[in-house]
Amino acid sequence: MKTFLQTLLSQVPGIALGITGGVALTFTTLESRVEQLLDAKLEAQLARLRPLVQSRPAPAPVVTQAEDSRQELRLIREQLAVLAARPPAPAPPPEPEDDVRPAPTPDPVEASRQGQQVLAEALGRGRWTEADQQRFHQALRGGTREELEALEQRLSLAINSGQLRPVLGDEQ
Repeated sequence: MKTFLQTLLSQVPGIALGITGGVALTFTTLESRVEQLLDAKLEAQLARLRPLVQSRPAPAPVVTQAEDSRQELRLIREQLAVLAARPPAPAPPPEPEDDVRPAPTPDPVEASRQGQQVLAEALGRGRWTEADQQRFHQALRGGTREELEALEQRLSLAINSGQLRPVLGDEQ
């Protein structure tokens, strides 16, 4: 199967004579007229393709890491190195196999209030320490599962949005 260009080149002598009305042309004149024909065909093709291209969504921009991102990655790597060098913590007591939660305290509302207070204090400081984590989970032991999930979601959103920065034990 011939390509468009091969077909066009095979037709150049006939096209040239047809364009000029049978008058012989110099190669330069012939070349410029063929270029004009090709340009016209390309413009027609482009006009048909332009609506297709405009209807497609724009490609996602290429994101390069800013200096802040590189510094954050460096800090994360340093924190991971500190954690890796830290001796392992004693194993927590085994949890019951039937996933039984401790019995709620007499006042689940008070447990929820304490958990919210720990979270509010940490948000005020902008840091989430290991002590905050211990107080938070201690307070929520007496609450309902729904309240625990809601407060943990608030905590997760605060950390992911940058309102809270987890702090290692050495940094406190």
